[in-house]
Amino acid sequence: MDMTQYAGSESNYLKASDLQGKTPTVVIDDVALIEFEKDDGSKQVKVRLRLAGKEKELVISATQTAKLIDRYGADSDGWKGQSIILDTEYYPKFDKKGIVLTPLSNQDDPDDDIPF
Repeated sequence: MDMTQYAGSESNYLKASDLQGKTPTVVIDDVALIEFEKDDGSKQVKVRLRLAGKEKELVISATQTAKLIDRYGADSDGWKGQSIILDTEYYPKFDKKGIVLTPLSNQDDPDDDIPF
């Protein structure tokens, strides 16, 4: 089994460093659930967003999920085709930057300058 994707920055999932200091506007193409195994062996289910025209997918937190529910409703089918702004913020608790998303209320054009 090729384990390269687990060693370092190569990942199918978007990270703060992938944004390269920019704040792109992207469109949600698909929404699904993904299961992760935690350090203690238990399972954790998170929401995964596929972004139109982007290779990497975005796994979002409960807080980010609540933002999308507040703006677009609880049915994830209503999230598809919606625009969000991605940005980064430093989180002292984790001593690293994370992705912050802002749902938009209108259909702004996506920003394709980001090479992720």
